[in-house]
Amino acid sequence: MRSVTEQDELFRYVAQELAEPSICEKIPWSVETDGGFFTASSYERSECYASIAGRTKNPWICWRVRRLGAYRFIGDQTSMWSCLRGAWHGMNSGIGVSPESLAGFFSKLGYDSDTLQLEGVTPPVISVKDVYRQLPNRTDIVMRIQKAVDVPARFLESGESDEAMDIAYLADMAALVTKDARWCARIPENVQLTSQSARFRDWCMFTLASNTGDAQLCRTIPIHENEGDPRLSLRANCVRQSTSRYPHGQYGPEVPNDDSRAGALISALSYEIPRSKDLPIEEIAAAYERFLQELGRGSDRAHVSARQRFIQRVRALPESN
Repeated sequence: MRSVTEQDELFRYVAQELAEPSICEKIPWSVETDGGFFTASSYERSECYASIAGRTKNPWICWRVRRLGAYRFIGDQTSMWSCLRGAWHGMNSGIGVSPESLAGFFSKLGYDSDTLQLEGVTPPVISVKDVYRQLPNRTDIVMRIQKAVDVPARFLESGESDEAMDIAYLADMAALVTKDARWCARIPENVQLTSQSARFRDWCMFTLASNTGDAQLCRTIPIHENEGDPRLSLRANCVRQSTSRYPHGQYGPEVPNDDSRAGALISALSYEIPRSKDLPIEEIAAAYERFLQELGRGSDRAHVSARQRFIQRVRALPESN
């Protein structure tokens, strides 16, 4: 017999989080959990089975539980019968592990926090859009935007090119940071917003006028034929909002809908996108915990496939001796 190791605890932890009894088999029957005055020693594998049975209210798992030593009349003792009681009452017992242990375990399994989203069940640990939203707080952002948008004039002649859309996003950000409408004017006229029905340049003027309370900017917004009643046009809304006596929130720069464009714009400004490996270990471990939770609750093809791959990796690890 031997005491419980860190790897034994990790096998038990992921087994309980996934409600996967087969992972308990990675814990040898020779591993013994120390008891106390009112608690008898037990097999760690039995504890693993019993915790899953209680969480899932599945009494059939209890047939795998073994009692260690003679029957005790006083105190708690893990056995098939105690497991059945726990399954009947739905006792939600279990263990926790340290962030360092969990992160190290995932590393042994071959997972990388920077590519965990490729499993298809959790978003990236680092949100590129969140990084983009923080760019206006950089002290040198306007200088970098000025350098990035210094491109041939042909890119500004049409709103159909990717370059024109990129310039629109960066000029919009510069306009709201500097409160200078000339940046809005640099947005190609025909670029259409993906999140609004308005054109990008018009929306830039609208948000700048609203943030600054300058209704004069609203006059630069044309009333388009497809807007119908002029009283309901973006220009009219701009005047009402910029002259309103009631407080309202401040608009932030438009954020690209897809991570690839947001990442490309960040790179165009010569900023680096942080890696999740540089985050505190607690945040990395929290991402792995979310991954386990998703594997335990999802039933679509992506979740099932990711769960199977994870279990295969766990089962491929050597047992602790």
